[in-house]
Amino acid sequence: MSISQSNEEPGSIFVQMTDLIKSLRSTNGCPWDRKQTLKSFHPYVLEEYHELAHAINNSDRDDVVEELGDLIFLVTFLCCMVQETGNSSVGEILARVVDKMIRRHPHVFGDVSVADDKEVIENWTKIKASEEKIKMRKSVLDGIPRSLPALNRAQKISSRASQVGFDWVDVKDMLPKIDEEIQEFKEALETEQIDHIRNELGDILFVMVNVGRKLGINSEACLNETTDKFESRFKHIEQQLAKEDKTWPQTTLDEMERYWNEAKELKKHDLK
Repeated sequence: MSISQSNEEPGSIFVQMTDLIKSLRSTNGCPWDRKQTLKSFHPYVLEEYHELAHAINNSDRDDVVEELGDLIFLVTFLCCMVQETGNSSVGEILARVVDKMIRRHPHVFGDVSVADDKEVIENWTKIKASEEKIKMRKSVLDGIPRSLPALNRAQKISSRASQVGFDWVDVKDMLPKIDEEIQEFKEALETEQIDHIRNELGDILFVMVNVGRKLGINSEACLNETTDKFESRFKHIEQQLAKEDKTWPQTTLDEMERYWNEAKELKKHDLK
């Protein structure tokens, strides 16, 4: 029986996985796995995370299970590499995160009472702020990775700033700011200076991320959904052109627009 079909306890399988990684990293192991470092390996973790997110968005159970396994394996691989340096151990890494989660959930493992998830977040923020590593930060914005997707990073930074009162009171107060940024973008277009245009476009994106944050909307997820929608409609155009045995150069913009609107109507029909 293969491990994938096994009814063994997760802990036992985890040990098998760490032993597997040790074999891959051993002298007689895999040349590719042996040459990996923490810095060389992290892009693969990011790639697997995005593949998992894609599977979740598609609600594909088998893909979710497979991608979860891939991500867990890669993170465990990183843990084993850290252990090889002698700076820590897999056990310490796991113990520290368990201790941290218990400490940050006093409403579950202690005597703290909370009314709802909002209070959970408030308590989490206070507890986190009291931790030594956090107290050593020089800026309120420290600790937010620059490697995050740009929209996520913008939302986290603006959220962190809002915690000290640097924020709009209401979404309606932001509407004039949106108009102002769009006007500045229009003026930048007139200059035909790409650096100026990039700067103003960035300002528009940043203020829109703030609008999403104030509304409780994750901008990264929101844009992904819109991009998925675009992709679906574009592929519908491709399918219709294929049925007519036509190429893109043989197609007018009006025809593309007609198929685009057709895709929109089909989606509305599917939602009924």
